[in-house]
Amino acid sequence: MTKDQVSRSVGFGAAAAGMLLVLALADVRPAAALQKDKEFAKPIDERTLVGAARCQQCHNWPNPEEQPLYKQTHSFKFVRLWENLVWGKDDLHSQAFKNLDVATNSIAKKMEDKFRALRGDKYKIAEDVNCLACHASVKKPQSILKPSDWTVKSFDVNDGVGCEMCHGHGGAYSDRHQKDKDVDNPAPGEAIKVVPWREWPTDVKTEWGLVNLRDPAVAAARCASCHVGNTTDGRFVTHEMFAVGHPPLPPLDLVAFGREQPQHWGLPAKMPYLVNLARKEPKKALDIFHYRVGESQAARRFVESAIGTLAATCELTGQQAIQAKATNDALDFAAFDCYSCHHNLKYPSDRQARGYDGPPGRPQFRLAPFAVARLVVDHAASTTEGKELAGLADDLDKIHKKLATSFGNKTFGDPAAIEQATLEVKAWCVSANAKLQAVRYTKAETTKLLAKVIEAAGREPSTDLAADKACLRAVADPELAQIYVWAAETLILDLSASPDEPEEGMVKPPASVAALRDDLAATVVTQLRPGAQFFYERRPTGKDATSNLVPLAKRLDKRMEVFNSFRGDTFRAAFKKLAKLPDEFK
Repeated sequence: MTKDQVSRSVGFGAAAAGMLLVLALADVRPAAALQKDKEFAKPIDERTLVGAARCQQCHNWPNPEEQPLYKQTHSFKFVRLWENLVWGKDDLHSQAFKNLDVATNSIAKKMEDKFRALRGDKYKIAEDVNCLACHASVKKPQSILKPSDWTVKSFDVNDGVGCEMCHGHGGAYSDRHQKDKDVDNPAPGEAIKVVPWREWPTDVKTEWGLVNLRDPAVAAARCASCHVGNTTDGRFVTHEMFAVGHPPLPPLDLVAFGREQPQHWGLPAKMPYLVNLARKEPKKALDIFHYRVGESQAARRFVESAIGTLAATCELTGQQAIQAKATNDALDFAAFDCYSCHHNLKYPSDRQARGYDGPPGRPQFRLAPFAVARLVVDHAASTTEGKELAGLADDLDKIHKKLATSFGNKTFGDPAAIEQATLEVKAWCVSANAKLQAVRYTKAETTKLLAKVIEAAGREPSTDLAADKACLRAVADPELAQIYVWAAETLILDLSASPDEPEEGMVKPPASVAALRDDLAATVVTQLRPGAQFFYERRPTGKDATSNLVPLAKRLDKRMEVFNSFRGDTFRAAFKKLAKLPDEFK
């Protein structure tokens, strides 16, 4: 997409928004619609933090089907209602603020000591708003309180990263989303009360403050705010933070991260309310809950989150480019591919064999999000419903080349050119995501997608670098290797699922996943929490007192040892052993 095309698309979007505003102000809608709007309307300034303690009143039951209220509403068919039990016992988000405790966390202690040398003896890492932004819960959303106005008092540290940092501040919707009313003529054994909120339009729920995490694109942006960074949201791990000891951020994969939380929500196919709705009113189920019967939810979530992660990564890069232009400076080093500088000096090396997108030896933009996004749209274009995606993979190659050039034509990047290239990437992501909605991720297509992942991961270095496309080159860094491993696991786990599994899903990986992990144990980080068996849910029993909240400082040394031991030949060999696996699922 050219600069003029981007400008036109932005202009058309602004014109469309203006037209909608004119129609809204004209108030020419039917009386019934106006009444509906009146029911939905809620002041935006009520979007404040209610705290996990409020959420726990309902989402803390190991056996919700036995509770009198839920016997009436059957809410356990819509959501699990044991979410907090899993979050509190196993989810590392609940420990986020504790990771800033210098008395118990050696990483935090090291960072505080280093920063004190620069900022004075009064500096405390647990009071640094740049750290609290991702390690605590901000009391008001940025629509009410801008990150530039944050102080220590702007945060609630009791819950770490609490429920509302992902689901949205609940001040407005916390009461409304549980308000019920009687059902007319309920069938025997069915709910006698219904919660109308469930089927409210997603845009209305968003206005009330709820984040539509069922949409992978929305979820990717939400998770990326911390796990990638977004300066508008006040969240960005700078190169300075890394230099004083902040651990490297693992590449973002929504499905893999969800498994290792562990997942505290039910997959749509496991939730009777959603399955019944999708059968009776498929359009409503798709519009509100992003769900279709007979489709692999794991595959769709992987695909759409790959596009969302690319968009979020380039959003941050664009923000950094704008800042660099304003200050007549270079981009923060954290915007570059870390392994351009931080890699073992091997000869010959995987990186030399892969080749470079710009002048060799200059820091580049990270390749992983581009490679995965290209793979998923290339597969989608081959499906029966994906004809509109034809050519998008080639378009992405061209935009990636433009971004790579903008990073390499000056020693530390050309901010103006980088900003323009990131705009084109984001426009591409919007187009790709819209066209992906028509694609059906059936078992057959999920199998084909798995085959593409296995082929890409096992690809040998090209002997003709001049004719090769960057996103199709052999894997040469541990970040992209991790993404391919997690992608393969996601699709294998989904294809291996059987109807007679326990409700909470697999507790042990299939043999092919276990073998892949064994083969790569010394060269690729296949799990962020080694030994944890979360596929996909872990239902609390009320009796299990075991906690999987192992502090980061105790896990990091081993993780980084493996991360720094990446070998492309070992990685490729492991995936070549899987080459015939997709045939087993046909």
